[in-house]
Amino acid sequence: MSKIAMIGVGAMGEPMAANLMKKGAAVTVVKSRRADVVERLRGLGARIADSPSDAAAGCDTVILSLPTSREVEAVLFGERGVASTAAPGTLVIDCTTGNPPDTERIVTRLREKRIGFVAAGMTRGVAGAKQGKLAFFIGGDPSDVEKAKAVLAATGDTFIQFGSAPQAHLAKLISNVLSYATVALVNEALMLGARGGVDLPTLHRALTEGAPSKALEAFGSRIVAREYDPARVTVDHARDDMMIAHGLAGAMQAHVPLLSAAQEVYRRTSAGGQGERDVSILGESWRRGVKT
Repeated sequence: MSKIAMIGVGAMGEPMAANLMKKGAAVTVVKSRRADVVERLRGLGARIADSPSDAAAGCDTVILSLPTSREVEAVLFGERGVASTAAPGTLVIDCTTGNPPDTERIVTRLREKRIGFVAAGMTRGVAGAKQGKLAFFIGGDPSDVEKAKAVLAATGDTFIQFGSAPQAHLAKLISNVLSYATVALVNEALMLGARGGVDLPTLHRALTEGAPSKALEAFGSRIVAREYDPARVTVDHARDDMMIAHGLAGAMQAHVPLLSAAQEVYRRTSAGGQGERDVSILGESWRRGVKT
């Protein structure tokens, strides 16, 4: 039986842990502020640990589903971190949208301890996590990638493999910012329709036929209906990913004016006090005085 530490049991991590247990894995999770989540997983058979080091002890695999690389480094190398108890040969699978330079540094530090690392950024959202149909952008040493695929098969059905862990994380970051920039464009398209007196539900239906996209499907409908809760992706999360991507583009001497424009939209929205709201809250920026 696989022994897996699942660290990060939020909207994605909780259903991933549940699906791993359904497939027979022995899963340990770390206590969190969300006591209700921990208790649900305990009810499914999870062991509850007090710290990442406690969770990793005796496990052959550690899966991370955390907000950013900062949290990943803290969980791995901080006080009572994974690296303090993980045995040589342990595999860390990082499903976070990581910053590639940070990922490179993490890989090097873990290699010194003979701990493997695979980047496995995930897509298809909460619905995909609950259904066990996530798609992973995966990269690392080939033998480690094969081990990671065998573990993650309980949670997803699609693996797109890249040449290294940093490359996999870069691909996932690009995917994220493409989606968030498209949400900003979808918002402007709906604004144009509203200003022109077009019925928004009808326009949205027309756009899904004429110019379909995941962003239009997932977030355009929320903008039209003004249904912003619960947040799927927060404004601050989108802003931060765009800032990372913009910094990487600068280091590569890549000119990204459209990314810059979209990043500014999210920066202004966050500065206006909407940072913890869903990205579809962009639709409120133009609604005053517009009949929809």
